[in-house]
Amino acid sequence: MSKMLQVAFIVSIINALAGQGCICVEIIGGQDVKPGSGTYMASIQNAKKHICGGTLIHVQWVLTSANCAVDFFLGKHVTVVLGTHSLKKKTGVQEFKVIEAITHPNYNKKTEQNNLALFKLDQPAKLNKNVKVLTLPKSTKYINYGTKCKTLGWGQTTDDDDDLPDTLQEISLIVIKQETCNSDKYYKHDPVITDNMICAGDKKGRAKTCKGDLGGPLICKTTLFLKKQFTGIAAFEKGCDIMNKPGIYTRLSNHYLKWIKKKIKGKLGNFTFEQNF
Repeated sequence: MSKMLQVAFIVSIINALAGQGCICVEIIGGQDVKPGSGTYMASIQNAKKHICGGTLIHVQWVLTSANCAVDFFLGKHVTVVLGTHSLKKKTGVQEFKVIEAITHPNYNKKTEQNNLALFKLDQPAKLNKNVKVLTLPKSTKYINYGTKCKTLGWGQTTDDDDDLPDTLQEISLIVIKQETCNSDKYYKHDPVITDNMICAGDKKGRAKTCKGDLGGPLICKTTLFLKKQFTGIAAFEKGCDIMNKPGIYTRLSNHYLKWIKKKIKGKLGNFTFEQNF
């Protein structure tokens, strides 16, 4: 077969798969996380079913999105599972009841502003090789467009498949310009992507979080010393397979960092906050 025919054949296969909704996150960057990585990841569950992601930022606190708190917490029995790489794994995992959900007071579901929440566990987690705290950043002002990032989660790998992957997934992303994300080709200011948000995907605006990934961490390689740091929270997405609709993340701005620390410190009485971050 000539090279021209080979190219035509490959293109026809890609087009056929696209028609079946198969051009998805897995193909454009998703992969299994290596065992022993993502030890800070929390699986937020209802009736033993994974519904959202989260990040262990303190032995008794998980940071997640406000969507997870508003949509799933009220009136339901919610638990947090730590130390799991596989959702089917039962040995060695730690499971906790969520005894309090604190949503940012200015969260607006319509605009997606201030989309973050804290879940308090009924008892402190036991830190070990499988369960670790992810340190909050001192600042995220060095996150520029083009910055390489990753996000983790157990969410769907296609928009039309309700089955969640058993193994924790990792997706490689890059930060997209705010102006680009607000353009008519992308979100068209619906909602408006603000300075408190990070727009991240692949170069075509596809690779992103999907259902079940909300609340998970965005970890970026900052321009300051090229250090990887906890940068944002998966806030929302519009269609896992839709072009030019990258995932949107709540940026861990100084304002949000102060709010997080104030809430946790206020609930811990005489506890010395700095010793745990």
